[in-house]
Amino acid sequence: KVLVLLQPMELNDREDRISALPRNIIDGILGLLPVEDAARSSILSKEWRYIWATLPYLVLDKLFCNKLAARSQYVFKETIDKILLQHLGDVVKFDLDVSGVQLSLCPDIDRWMLYVTRNGVKKLTLNMSNNSTYKLPSYIYNCPTLTHLKLFNCVFKPPTSFLGFPKLVTLHLEQITFVPTAEFCVINAPLLVLLALMYCNGTKYLNIGSSRLNTLVVCENHYNVELSCFMNCKSLTALHLVIHNSISAERSKFEKLLSLPTLKVLNLTAPFLELLSAGAVPQGLPFTLNCLSNLMLGVNFSQMSQISYSLELIKSSPNLSKLEILVSASSDTVEAVSEYLDTPDCLDQPLNKLKYVVIHLFTGSNTELFFVKLLFARCPSLTSMSIKQVKPSGSKEERNIVIELARFRRASPKAELLYFPYSD
Repeated sequence: KVLVLLQPMELNDREDRISALPRNIIDGILGLLPVEDAARSSILSKEWRYIWATLPYLVLDKLFCNKLAARSQYVFKETIDKILLQHLGDVVKFDLDVSGVQLSLCPDIDRWMLYVTRNGVKKLTLNMSNNSTYKLPSYIYNCPTLTHLKLFNCVFKPPTSFLGFPKLVTLHLEQITFVPTAEFCVINAPLLVLLALMYCNGTKYLNIGSSRLNTLVVCENHYNVELSCFMNCKSLTALHLVIHNSISAERSKFEKLLSLPTLKVLNLTAPFLELLSAGAVPQGLPFTLNCLSNLMLGVNFSQMSQISYSLELIKSSPNLSKLEILVSASSDTVEAVSEYLDTPDCLDQPLNKLKYVVIHLFTGSNTELFFVKLLFARCPSLTSMSIKQVKPSGSKEERNIVIELARFRRASPKAELLYFPYSD
């Protein structure tokens, strides 16, 4: 046997390429790791002992919090306390998701919010459990550094001294309960560009002022939000109004909002179409959407008024390039709708810029087929027509639908039919 002795490489001769990386790169790498894994990097060397403690991003996600809470409330509280106590420098981003934790830790959460708002937090996300009545502490309202704020399942009651968020750029509020201190919850956010209100309560008391707002998302089961405060948002480019039940409101307010000349993206559900059409077939619209390029509509294909209003919106958007239709309901029993769609006059102009059409929850009813036929015939630049089936159907029935779709005359020689069968 021959024994070969290899001289060990001196430790000082080894090249530590990772430690030599720029600090912002190291922060980015550790920021992609779960908190517990980032903390374990402290055992690598003396140089790495405190790097994790200076990370500007602290993400305590649902999985991390659930693991701690599964052990005990004490472990959960003590671990987060230690993470914050050992942290050095500003906390630029702080995410806390306790939505899966059934804990009564409001004083502890208040203390953690106080810490991050005093340490330069710019991006703050707080997700409480669904049955939470957690009232946001005053530190959040008075935090001057906030630029991005996401809140879930909280009570929003600003103090009387609240003057607004001077640096806030995006605000996402989901399942928030607004409690006005006076008549309205007034939020002054002069730099706000994106506002999302998702299934909130008490939005009728909300008044938000921002001249720079360019994206507004409202999603509710019942229409409660007061849109008057957004009428003067001259920079609005994307408007998403998603309401799932009938709307009793003044139609003129919505028409004024829709007529903003800067709109590029518009998303309306069937109840809005019903309100705007007033249950009748419109003869043209009082405005033109010259900048609109992306239109998403929820349409009840058994309602003549909704279909006709949808077509008027399409005709009033000369630069429309993408159209998405979500079939909210359909029926083969309404012959008047099928007859209307089978006449050329219902869409009496070419849609020269429309390239992409997507139809979701397609059932294969006659009214839907006539609608697809109409678009194929009026879109000379169409690239693709995507049909997404809503439910499984018999192979023979589905084959007949696909054959009929494939037979429709196409104004565009490049138009492709993409049919997606139902899948779980």
